[in-house]
Amino acid sequence: MALAFPNSPLVGDQYTSGGVTWQWNGTTWDIVISGGGGGGGGSSLSFATIAVSGQDSVSADSGADTLNLVAGTGMTITTNASTDTVTLTSSGGGASGNIFSTISTDTGANVVADASTDTLTIAGGVNIQSVGDAALDKITLDMTAFTIDFLSDVDTSTTAPTSGQVLKWNGTNWVPGVDSTTGGAGTDADTLDGFDSSYFLNYNNLNNKPSLLALTALSVGAAATASGNGSISYDNTTGVFTFTPPDLTSYITGVAWNDITSKPTTITGFGITDAFDGAYSSLTGRPTVPTDNNQLTNGAGYITGIGTLSIDALSDVDTTTSAPSSGQVLKWDGANWAPSASGGGGDVNQNAFSKISVTGQTDIDADSPTDTLTLAAGTNITLTTNAASDIVTITASGGGATDFDALGDVTSAGLKVSDVYLPAITQLVVGHSGTSSYSFDQYTGGNPTIYAISGTTIAFNLQSVSASHPFQIQDAGGSAYDTGLVHVTDTGTVTTGSSANARTGGILYWKVPAGISGGYRYQCTNHGAMVGSISIKSFATI
Repeated sequence: MALAFPNSPLVGDQYTSGGVTWQWNGTTWDIVISGGGGGGGGSSLSFATIAVSGQDSVSADSGADTLNLVAGTGMTITTNASTDTVTLTSSGGGASGNIFSTISTDTGANVVADASTDTLTIAGGVNIQSVGDAALDKITLDMTAFTIDFLSDVDTSTTAPTSGQVLKWNGTNWVPGVDSTTGGAGTDADTLDGFDSSYFLNYNNLNNKPSLLALTALSVGAAATASGNGSISYDNTTGVFTFTPPDLTSYITGVAWNDITSKPTTITGFGITDAFDGAYSSLTGRPTVPTDNNQLTNGAGYITGIGTLSIDALSDVDTTTSAPSSGQVLKWDGANWAPSASGGGGDVNQNAFSKISVTGQTDIDADSPTDTLTLAAGTNITLTTNAASDIVTITASGGGATDFDALGDVTSAGLKVSDVYLPAITQLVVGHSGTSSYSFDQYTGGNPTIYAISGTTIAFNLQSVSASHPFQIQDAGGSAYDTGLVHVTDTGTVTTGSSANARTGGILYWKVPAGISGGYRYQCTNHGAMVGSISIKSFATI
């Protein structure tokens, strides 16, 4: 039985097979044998029988019997009497057991390894090169460059090829030959398909070619003098066709009606005269034109025998399969004109708008001629339709604001009607410091000099002035001034003239007359210290 020692063992590793144990000493496998003692017929610690799995057991015949260890193939046995050691060495190496000892080839000559360390060399043959890669443990077989003559059935060595030749089978090999002229069956081809070389395209290289026909042999000569009914003749010698036109001298040719002299003024039986102007009324013996269907069938002098005429009598009109209803039109159905809800070439509402545009909004396009535009009522809007009069009435049901304070953007702390009652060049917010002075938001200090321009309006915002400091406009002498004064309360009450002066709260508008200039005053009617100047500048002098 072959021993399968472990690959890559460590020192001290043991291997047991068939009841025998070996131990690796770092270099070889040593058999482990129990030592015997002296005296008696032999050691009581020795084995009387050595059993090997699959083999006959070896039994000692006596206490002094000897067990011989014989080295087999690939094994070496070494004994050491002083250490009572038997060393078994595997010369073949247990690590190389999975290699091929024989390499078979296609030729039947097998390659057999002479030893476990024998080397198999893979050599490239003809046009084959072997390349080894030690890093990848890989051998690559590459074909080297070779000529077509390497093929066993090609011979380009006996006769070297020249430019333009091809390979042709000569019965033994493929050899160089001239294209379509030698070898194979090129000259015996039934057709010239593929024979497009300059040789075959030269007409002069053809055998048994037909004679060429000159164009003069089939020419047409000049027309002969007109004679009789005309004829065409052919000259076999010159190959000329000659055309003889017919003699038309006895016929009228190229004559217009106006060229005819002594032409008749009438054509008997047809009522045609030279003076006919093309009008139906100028014809004589004309039938009476009917004005209705009854005259077509009953009236004397009219066309009779037609019967009652209806549109269905027309061959391409069908109103019997589907009877028409009110409002329908005739529409082509592919075979006939038949009643339909919409016209053939036109739309139902040809004068309707296809697009509805609203500024700032997306356009509404009709998807079809019968598409419907729906008007939807928004907040505080009511829509009423009248089908009889085709009227849509849009009513604002909200009613709107009834006074200025009802507007949504007007609040008690925000915009008031007094703020916008009159347009002014500026609005001065009036305040006060105790009982000593007035202040104005666009000026610094107490009781400043106010400047105004004649012909403009200046507004004094008195909403912060308490009831104890009435604000009065005065002339230069200190008298109350009332020209152009308008006072508006926060709720919209308006007073003018002297009634507008000396007020608190609201807005005091002064429409400064265009013709004044110089000094004016403002004064608290309750406190003499609260007084200041108003300087009026004439617009013309600025």
